[in-house]
Amino acid sequence: MILRYFTWKEWLYTAVCAVLVLIQVYLDLRIPEYMTVITDSIMNHDSPDVVYGYGVDMVLCALISMVVSFLATVMAVLAATSLCRLLRQRLFDKVGEFTPQDVENFSVDSLITRSTNDVTQVQQFIVRAMQTVIKVPIISVWALVKISGSEWEWTAVTAAGVVIMVILMGAIIWYTRPRFRRIPKLTDSINHYSLEHLTGVRVVRAYNAEAFQEKNFKDASDELMNNSVWIWSRAGMLPGISNGINNLLTVVIYWLGIVLISGSEPSHQTVLFSDMIVFSSYASQILNAFMRLAMLIQYSARSMESSRRIQELMMYEACIPDGDYSGEGSDPGVIEFNHVDFVYPGTDAKVLEDITFRVEKGQTVAIMGATGSGKSTLINLILRFYRATEGKITVSGVDVNEYERKNLYKQVSYVPQTNTIFTGSVEHNINYGSTSADRSMDEIRIAESIAQASEFIDELEGRESFHITEEGRNLSGGQRQRISIARAVCKDAPIWILDDPFSALDFLTDKKLRSSIDTERREPTKILVAQRVGTVMNSDLIIVLDEGRIVGKGKHEELMKNCQVYRDMAVSQMTEGTY
Repeated sequence: MILRYFTWKEWLYTAVCAVLVLIQVYLDLRIPEYMTVITDSIMNHDSPDVVYGYGVDMVLCALISMVVSFLATVMAVLAATSLCRLLRQRLFDKVGEFTPQDVENFSVDSLITRSTNDVTQVQQFIVRAMQTVIKVPIISVWALVKISGSEWEWTAVTAAGVVIMVILMGAIIWYTRPRFRRIPKLTDSINHYSLEHLTGVRVVRAYNAEAFQEKNFKDASDELMNNSVWIWSRAGMLPGISNGINNLLTVVIYWLGIVLISGSEPSHQTVLFSDMIVFSSYASQILNAFMRLAMLIQYSARSMESSRRIQELMMYEACIPDGDYSGEGSDPGVIEFNHVDFVYPGTDAKVLEDITFRVEKGQTVAIMGATGSGKSTLINLILRFYRATEGKITVSGVDVNEYERKNLYKQVSYVPQTNTIFTGSVEHNINYGSTSADRSMDEIRIAESIAQASEFIDELEGRESFHITEEGRNLSGGQRQRISIARAVCKDAPIWILDDPFSALDFLTDKKLRSSIDTERREPTKILVAQRVGTVMNSDLIIVLDEGRIVGKGKHEELMKNCQVYRDMAVSQMTEGTY
């Protein structure tokens, strides 16, 4: 249950809301009593001042009830929004711990829907439920007590009206609930096509595929629309049924009242007329209470599905649970693979097989291989984005699976294959992953210089304060890559993992950058994935992968003699005898 996440603050708001609802119910049920007194006064030809006095009291009662109702709604909203703020934060933190495999188990569009739309549905339901659940039983029981001593004919007619309303509304609710449960998944689909179109807009336009994307989105949107139309074409009958039964019940009560008054003694007719007015008011409140309850039950179908999806995410056990080791390891900067195999979840083919090597502190180890040979997968295993199927990987002498996630990443400066640039200033992006949040501007500019980024940053308006738009769209690919490298340099962790970081750079910039890193930062252990032989030929160790297996290991000169795969790559990149 979502209520398990209530803190003392939400329970306090709920308690205040309950008290205010009780006051409101009391005031609402007092109004028919004033109507009785006013009716009796008029029938008894009392002084107009008496009638006026009771009328003023009834108006004041209604006004106070309105104010109390508003305050109760405010308390309900405060409780619901406070809870949902907490839920959003917990969902955000939960997703932040996910590995790529965990994200794939849900899909990005579903995670967005669960963190936004589903939480909103729960919030709206709580606001409705907090008042309805308290108010409806009290009004129903209290009103029934008030009319229990009235004529049995009126009571029988009211009971019949309630039974008919419950049966009709129950049938509609039962009929529409399955469709309500479909809405979150259909919303996932809308988010999926919206996200796909926005992130791939350049490719869509380049291939003139706007019509294809529009069709996909339209089909998903139409399915959601048709589902909603189907629901509300049935559920829309609920208010009409309620109002119709309510009006019909009032007519029947008055018709029976006329019959009863006509057949009674003159001295009793005034009492019956007064009872009829009051009874019809209480009967209307009972029916309205059941109507509110029915509407709440109807909305509960979608909100309960949203609640289930939220709890499914909250209770989800990560594919790779966090470890409990918080130290720095017994062998800082050393990385070792020991007979490691890896198979992607849901497949049978081994992506990596029997991978064994050791990287000493301060070494630069390059990973080479054709596309699909497993280079980036090897990197992902070091970062614990996936867990090795067989074998063991150690970082600083400790199994990567034993580390606390934050402590493992504290040791690593990472440049991914696809550069990630955040919305904000250049300074914010470069200082983003540093071990200290208050890096000086001098340190940031040193990182820029090493990453060969100073030349274009100096030309930006405001330099480090220049605002980078979403995903760095106001920068070129090479500029984004150099900022990503500067971020890793600024963090200056003991281990650098560089997944093809120079792919968008020209050969001259590539050479300058590598030389600058080697000159300014000789201590860190570096794992470098690259496609260019010229980029890796000066590495302390080059590992060559082919179809997930190590087919060569050594320095450039050794591999040129002993590894055919490496030699083929080198020869294919030769230009007039150079690399």
